[in-house]
Amino acid sequence: MSTVLRADAQRNLVRVLDAAREVFAEQGIDATVTEIAERAGVGVGTIFRRFPTKDDLLAAVVEQRTSQLIEAADAALAQPDAGAALRRFMETAAAMHISDRCWCDATGTDLFGREGIRALVDVLVSKMDALLSRAQASGQVRADLRALDLPVLLMGVAKSGLMLEDAAPGAWKRYLGIVFDGLRPDAARPLHRRPLSAREFEAARKGSRA
Repeated sequence: MSTVLRADAQRNLVRVLDAAREVFAEQGIDATVTEIAERAGVGVGTIFRRFPTKDDLLAAVVEQRTSQLIEAADAALAQPDAGAALRRFMETAAAMHISDRCWCDATGTDLFGREGIRALVDVLVSKMDALLSRAQASGQVRADLRALDLPVLLMGVAKSGLMLEDAAPGAWKRYLGIVFDGLRPDAARPLHRRPLSAREFEAARKGSRA
């Protein structure tokens, strides 16, 4: 009997997380747990037994999305053309952000101060650093860029793309193309500010001041 219960609990967890991803992606972080429960076909109590607060459920969804981005970075790192690999990753990451309102809404909140999410973001940034370093070494990306510049550029495209998506689907690709042009060595001009420090980036992603 206990094995059956464990199997049922696992199936419920999968349904809850699938429903949470869908509802948060569609409505953002203000979506209600009641709606997620209805989408999953479970009671609200079932969700709260596994996730004591709505933020705990949000954190689980953000962790899954971050893990997917890490997988995308790994796939890009396996490509032989370093410049094309970086471009592919940024296109994948921008598309994921724009298809998921929750990810954009959650950025800059205290969710990113949680240990599990913080650790995953650190892994993601390290892989973005590897993608960038390879592209710079191949002469396809300007040398003064740093890894922490990439998530900031991506978020600029994602935030504006999300705003435009209903009225002009896919408009974000135009602006990502402009970003790519700005990454080229032959387009480089001196930048007016030093790169973000790790401390500044950490403060920004948690929504606090450095």
